[in-house]
Amino acid sequence: MAKYNLIMSINIKTDKVLKITGKDAVSFIDSIVSNNIKVNGFKPSYLLGPDGKIKSWFFLYEKSGDVFIYQDKDELDLIMENLKIYAIRIDCHFEIFDSQIFLHADLENFKYEILDSSKDLIDWKSYEMNHELPSRKIIDSGLLPNETKWLEIFVDFEKGCFLGQEQASRIKYRGKPRRMLVTNDLGIQEMIKI
Repeated sequence: MAKYNLIMSINIKTDKVLKITGKDAVSFIDSIVSNNIKVNGFKPSYLLGPDGKIKSWFFLYEKSGDVFIYQDKDELDLIMENLKIYAIRIDCHFEIFDSQIFLHADLENFKYEILDSSKDLIDWKSYEMNHELPSRKIIDSGLLPNETKWLEIFVDFEKGCFLGQEQASRIKYRGKPRRMLVTNDLGIQEMIKI
């Protein structure tokens, strides 16, 4: 089967952003997501469930103690709902607001930045498909981080504890995936046995 043509450096348009504020915002999000938060910079990350399976993927950004999560507007609602489940006895406030931003995401060279112009933009769904990032349909069917090709970029195994960390680490260090997420030659995501 021929492989779908991946473009590694892409500009994404986003109309909404999830903002987490409060004195515990950074420490709370850092304890939940699979990657370290980068001050004044973007980081890709997963939100895993307690079972180690992917619940969502997104880009994180921290500035002045506030955390910003970038993803498709429909996904942001789900991400916020999932984060609120664990926001017990902490000083955090969640808000999704309008914010037209153009992101440049270069997964091959690990560069992520905000652009000034709206040149050559794609939407989140196209970005997801092009980069073999899990769609909502694939996530809902149950997907482990090591069943994607982005394990080392989206998960920092040296950061310490995060939600689903024990299961994700056990799978990374003791097991091999039996299947892998790919985009086939028709541009459709599927799980293939390996």
